[in-house]
Amino acid sequence: IDFEADFGDEDDPLNDINIHKQQISRIPRGPRPAPPLDLAEHSDAIQGVNQQPLPFNKAEKAAGRNGEKKFPTLEPLAPNPLQKNQSRVYNPGGVAENESSWKLPDTALLNNPVEVKMQMLGDDTSTLAKTIQDTLRSFRVDAEVKQEDISIGPTVIRFGIRPTGKPELKQDAQGKYVPVKDAGGNIVYESRTRVSRVMALQNDLALVLEAKTIRMEAPVPGRPYIGVEIPNKNSRLVTLREVLESKEYQAAKVKSKLTIALGKDVAGAVRVGDLARMPHLLIAGATGAGKSVCINTIIASILTQAGPEDVRLLMVDPKMVELNMYSGIPHLLFPVVTEVERVVPLLRNAISEMEKRYRQFSQLGVRNLDGYRKLRAEKIARGDLSLKSLPAIVIIIDELADLMMAAPEEVEGMICRLAQLARATGIHLVVATQRPSVDVITGLIKANIPTRISFMVSSAVDSRTIIDMGGAERLLGKGDMLYLPADAGRPERIQGSFLADDEAEKLVAYWRMQAVEHINAAHNAGNVGRPAATAQPQQVEPGWEIKEHVSDDFELEDDLLERAEEVVREYERASISLLQRRLRIGYSRAARLIDLLEERGIIGQFESGGRSREVLEGGNGYERRGNNGGGEGRTVADEVADIVAEEKAREEYLKKQGITGKPPTHEHDES
Repeated sequence: IDFEADFGDEDDPLNDINIHKQQISRIPRGPRPAPPLDLAEHSDAIQGVNQQPLPFNKAEKAAGRNGEKKFPTLEPLAPNPLQKNQSRVYNPGGVAENESSWKLPDTALLNNPVEVKMQMLGDDTSTLAKTIQDTLRSFRVDAEVKQEDISIGPTVIRFGIRPTGKPELKQDAQGKYVPVKDAGGNIVYESRTRVSRVMALQNDLALVLEAKTIRMEAPVPGRPYIGVEIPNKNSRLVTLREVLESKEYQAAKVKSKLTIALGKDVAGAVRVGDLARMPHLLIAGATGAGKSVCINTIIASILTQAGPEDVRLLMVDPKMVELNMYSGIPHLLFPVVTEVERVVPLLRNAISEMEKRYRQFSQLGVRNLDGYRKLRAEKIARGDLSLKSLPAIVIIIDELADLMMAAPEEVEGMICRLAQLARATGIHLVVATQRPSVDVITGLIKANIPTRISFMVSSAVDSRTIIDMGGAERLLGKGDMLYLPADAGRPERIQGSFLADDEAEKLVAYWRMQAVEHINAAHNAGNVGRPAATAQPQQVEPGWEIKEHVSDDFELEDDLLERAEEVVREYERASISLLQRRLRIGYSRAARLIDLLEERGIIGQFESGGRSREVLEGGNGYERRGNNGGGEGRTVADEVADIVAEEKAREEYLKKQGITGKPPTHEHDES
């Protein structure tokens, strides 16, 4: 060990361990100087000249063995069968790393983007920039357009206009007046040009640029200039495949199974979104602007990265031609709904599923779907398979206007309730409409769906209805959109990705084939030795059956309904006051439970006179404990007391609801 001692003879610690100080070499402080490099030796060492043989063992050398060192071979560890369920790892090969055997489709099913030349040359953009600057100076507006402020996108080109003004001057050494510059090298102005003066020349700029329409943004978020967007004469399509294969999408795909490919922005950068963070999406625009293509790209983005165990879909297509092509894929919880009258029961089932998940999360002590999945993975790692998989549910409504015309109050209320509460349970809404009016996109819907996409509209009023500001009336159509995230104050212009019909059909055919293969495999596993016929995918998942007559309180179809049935069979009579006392609930909830019991044939119909309802035989399998419908040991005074208590509870309920006058002839309020 070579070091320099920093102590004297009397405090030398080495004397305590009988090591002589003379054995310690004293070297000067600081790094050692490197020896001079001999170029000849360096070149000989690289070429292997004058290398000495390694001192091998003589016995091995005599036996002709080489002196290569043999390293012991390591046996691979046995894989843990439960480890694959602990976490999901991104697999570029397209196979989902989970307990299912669903294989994700490859992007090779989609059309390859056509190679195109550069859209605009530098000379072209310089000419347009000079035209803009000369036009502004002709109106005595001091501004400049720099080359580095020009962005070329797929369909538009954005020029950045920097307002200048009258510079502050000073004399140099030669006595000339030169502009004053700050520490960063920027010119200091005595007075600057107002942004409003530049914005007032929008039509004049469109005239000199010979543009179909231009859009101005003042200022561009995070930039010191005003953006002027003009159509690109050499525009091109943005295919879905090039967005899916981009590094931005691949990075976002690892974090979420609900990543959607939006398109490319004005600068040509890929833009993606996460439906789980939005958490709901509102799409609006005129006919032919690109709404249906946008919905197809959202569905295709999900189908290329998530299996049925991760994401399930509910589709509503009143136009009957846009989403029917997806019938038969295993992701569907219910066949594509085309009848408007069946949409309300479908949304009721979605709310019932939301309430069911919230109750389950509350019992398990988790806050959202991610927490549930982490808890389930931990239980599976310990060998506990009690928790089942809960996929995310995406509800896609292609035309909201038809639903609002058929049942405006019910549809608006259910959409708002899902938008308010369904995020934590993994249920998301994608709502589209071609009529962006205030009677379709109401204030409640806008308040609960903050993430919005606006395509080309006919007027600035419609643009303000969608994104609360103008600008959508100046879009070009054919996928040109304004994307307004929930956490952004201004929308971003994006050229949406395009998905052709044949590409969507290839994806659907791929998943249909897999669904049939899975059903045949399950059939063969359950019936060994029998020939398996070609099966069809399950059309309706259990629990999603649409009933013709759905009760008003669909979310009460749980253990509370079973408790109500137990109570009426125990007391052999059914009344609202009985359920109020035994279940400790309010009048409204007890009245709706009575309705549910009547629909299931457990109790009889309402009889005039206010008497208790009869408990019928059969029902859901609970045995009756008496021989008559009046109950054992009950007197006329007991019946009268029940009737008085029930009438009193009904009057209090109507008084709280603000209802005056004579109550209806029914036993309870239908609300």
